Amino acid sequence: MSIKVKETILVSACLLGQRVRYDGNHAQLADSDLLTQLSGKLRIVPICPEMLGGLPTPLT
Repeated sequence: MSIKVKETILVSACLLGQRVRYDGNHAQLADSDLLTQLSGKLRIVPICPEMLGGLPTPLT
């Protein structure tokens, strides 16, 4: 028995439509159809570099 593990990629949260930008908006550049196709093959983990660096966002 083998367990198939999906490869993981990190994607900027604002590109995935999360409103974490300084102005409360997002930069949704990602195509939802593409993300749907990729999520079946890859594990997509949203990250916010600004939040990781300690900067405030509207969600914090």
